[in-house]
Amino acid sequence: MHAYLQVLRRRDFGLLWVGATVSTLGDGMTIVALIWLVLERTSSPIAVGWLTFLYTAPVVIGGVVAGTLLDRFDRRRVMAADTVARAALMASVPILDATVGLPTWWLYVVAAGYGALMMVPLAGVPALIPSLVDDHELTSANALESISYGVGGILGPALAGLLVAIIGAPAVIGLDALTYLGFFGCLVLIRPIPAAHGRAGAVPRGGGIGAVLRMLMSSPPIVATTLMFMAANVGQGIFTVAVPIYAVNVLGRDAAAYGAILAAFSGGLLLGSIVVGAVGTPLRLGRAIAAAQFAAGLVLLGFVGRPELPVSLALGAAFGLGASPLTIWAQTIRMRLIPADQRGRAFALLRTLMQSAPPLGGLAGGLVIARTGIDAAFVLASLAIAVPGAVGLVARALDDASVSQVGVVDSRLAIE
Repeated sequence: MHAYLQVLRRRDFGLLWVGATVSTLGDGMTIVALIWLVLERTSSPIAVGWLTFLYTAPVVIGGVVAGTLLDRFDRRRVMAADTVARAALMASVPILDATVGLPTWWLYVVAAGYGALMMVPLAGVPALIPSLVDDHELTSANALESISYGVGGILGPALAGLLVAIIGAPAVIGLDALTYLGFFGCLVLIRPIPAAHGRAGAVPRGGGIGAVLRMLMSSPPIVATTLMFMAANVGQGIFTVAVPIYAVNVLGRDAAAYGAILAAFSGGLLLGSIVVGAVGTPLRLGRAIAAAQFAAGLVLLGFVGRPELPVSLALGAAFGLGASPLTIWAQTIRMRLIPADQRGRAFALLRTLMQSAPPLGGLAGGLVIARTGIDAAFVLASLAIAVPGAVGLVARALDDASVSQVGVVDSRLAIE
């Protein structure tokens, strides 16, 4: 715990972490409320699949723009503008519901708008972290970022599952607008970043996305983990669509059970992140990443047995526990590799690639459930996650020699 307290004592990092955590809490509530609204109105797994697709698919376009903006302008201000825009977007749902009526198609518009903007904080937070903490604090800082998602993922779905029945799904989404305003307040209190610590500035000529891509492609461990995580995100997209259908059609439950399973998954993520950040980086980092992904994928096969809610909660928690180290360990590698003035574009590119995968999983999950059934969806999700992990256990790109070279990639490849 000392490592966490030391990092959180850094004023500006603490503000960033608190704001991001509050915002993530709201996001966890919104996705549950949006999916529940669509499922309640359509009773269609395909409709839910399309919603999850739109919730993340626009990141492919928005991510490129976000990365350039984060490197060209003050990252704090770019993220602050994003929070205001998304607060207005989420506030539109309860406002329409209370006035002229909330059409179902508008829920898809809100999801798409969120997806278009989501890369701003997803790339902005890791782009800021190395400027706010020392190098030896990166693993703990990255673990705290994952803990932020874990806290939001636990409390968000759980609160949404309860509040949907009390105040209604539109009002739950309205609460998310308030969390964005809280994040805005934290961002404006962060002090300007000195140039020596990686402040964003003019994007250098010849240093566009293509140059950053070549720099990243020169590192086999980064290429391997990115491809592995993309496949895992396809599996998680399938899981996201399967869980509400499973809660209703298999367990015979309601939104509270759906939110509880997602909260259990996030609880596993949170617990694992706390342990990883406190213990530190394993010696055989590449193999550890592959083993964790392989184990996480195998857990999902437990849902094929259609267990009751208590066992389903345990499976969700185990899935999150297995997945928890992946981003933390890979993020530490990336932060040490990527030059400060390229972090916005690099993290936007990497996270855009990985966030483009869940929409495909969401669509695939909806189609598989509609045509084959819920069991096939969980099997497909398991294979998408576990098989790349198994390959990573023997891949040369993740052996000790390859991973040890991560810190010495030639940054001149970023100059065209």
